[in-house]
Amino acid sequence: MKKNIQIILGIVITIISLYFAFKGIDYKETIEIIKNVDVLKVAFAFIIGTAFIVVRALRWECFIPTDRPIRKWVIISAAYIGYMASNVLPAKLGEVVRAYVLGEKEDLKKSAIFASVVSERLFDCLTGVVILSISLIFIENLPSTVSKAALILLAFTVVGIIILVVLSKNKIMAHKIFHKVFSILPQNIANKLIDFSCNFIDGIGMKTSPLYIFLLFFYTILYLAGQVFAINLLLSAFSIKSSLIIGLFMFAVSGFGFAVPSAPSGIGPFEWAIIFGLSLVGVDKALAAPYALVYHLLGIVPVSIVGAICLFSLGINLKAATKSDK
Repeated sequence: MKKNIQIILGIVITIISLYFAFKGIDYKETIEIIKNVDVLKVAFAFIIGTAFIVVRALRWECFIPTDRPIRKWVIISAAYIGYMASNVLPAKLGEVVRAYVLGEKEDLKKSAIFASVVSERLFDCLTGVVILSISLIFIENLPSTVSKAALILLAFTVVGIIILVVLSKNKIMAHKIFHKVFSILPQNIANKLIDFSCNFIDGIGMKTSPLYIFLLFFYTILYLAGQVFAINLLLSAFSIKSSLIIGLFMFAVSGFGFAVPSAPSGIGPFEWAIIFGLSLVGVDKALAAPYALVYHLLGIVPVSIVGAICLFSLGINLKAATKSDK
């Protein structure tokens, strides 16, 4: 029942987002713009964006709390399969699928793998907020209120990161704080909030050796560089002004667009986020709309093809993988 509600809510959000994203668009003009893009640059952007998922997959290992060696080709395959599943399944089930695949093939505890996915997504969220805030500060001609809001958001994020680090390193203290804070609420609500908060903080973790901490930031920077390069290459293919700051900004915007609950692959919120983001840097909606469509295809078609190949090569039953969240 809960999953059905999530699916229905996702579809509603998708429909509303698509309506506002493409409202007032001249579709004939959109088709003409797509016909005139630099196909070679689009192709290279697709290849680079897809290939650099390997880097993200290698970084995932830094969040898995085990000293056992993990086969690199398995964790890379699991990441591609997860992306593919997110593109075809509702309710962000791709995260469940990739955790299942890695746990199944490497004989690791599913709870530890799921915890690593939570930790990785939390890290991505915080990183995305920092990138978004910093890029907004340096983008020219933005309203002063937007720049001020970016500074405030950055300050809150830094404070939030510090609090999370302290609590995750002192889990017993964190449990005591949650019990004390939520105990003032009605018991049934308090119990749910305490359970959720304690489980959440317990799930945060990563490898803490100097090597893996170095690799975590090295892979993050390398992945970010590859994705920003692909984004700027695609912007250039549409004759849209590109730069390091704009590339970083669009990377953060696309991440938040994809994170919003919706139909498979973030259809709707992703397009709206990209069109809105480009409008902030002065790109007309008539040009931003086809860019958003092609950019989204970059994250769907080639990744799904690679994911399907990995799924077949590992002999994974996708249906069984999706049931592992129950």
